[in-house]
Amino acid sequence: MRNILKTVLFVAAFSPALISVGAARLFAGSSFWDAIYYVVAGCIGSLAVVYVLSALMWKGEAFPFTAKKIESNDVLVLGVVVTYIFPFLVRASEITISIVILLGFVVWAIFWFTDATVPSPLLRVFGFRFYKAESASGMVYTLITRREILDPREVKAVKRISGSMLLEIVE
Repeated sequence: MRNILKTVLFVAAFSPALISVGAARLFAGSSFWDAIYYVVAGCIGSLAVVYVLSALMWKGEAFPFTAKKIESNDVLVLGVVVTYIFPFLVRASEITISIVILLGFVVWAIFWFTDATVPSPLLRVFGFRFYKAESASGMVYTLITRREILDPREVKAVKRISGSMLLEIVE
């Protein structure tokens, strides 16, 4: 179940790329109805991020967390942002729904079967920051929080998103 949350969060990070594909198709002269499917899918994916985080905040199980070491993990956001611009650099008119669905399944599989996490620009827009946090027991997690962490001792409680991702509870 937890892998679903992690996967939805980070597949949804690519949702603005669908909005870009729709906009690029409109600029390329495609019909409105041809482009709107991409825009609607991108908006739904973007809202999935809000839904997952809200569900975690309200229903997620909280547990204490002691961090030994924390470092910023925001630099990977730049790589994902490039996917938002990419449709304007290539011919978006050649991107079809079947290609988008196939790519979506490939990305879904990658995030489902690996512990790799990509910081989501959508979460960054909503004010979240990403940190690589080492627990007192030596396990390394991706920590998502709404505040800047200057001292690892500031992190007191978290909610588990997946086996490798945590959401900080700010009191």
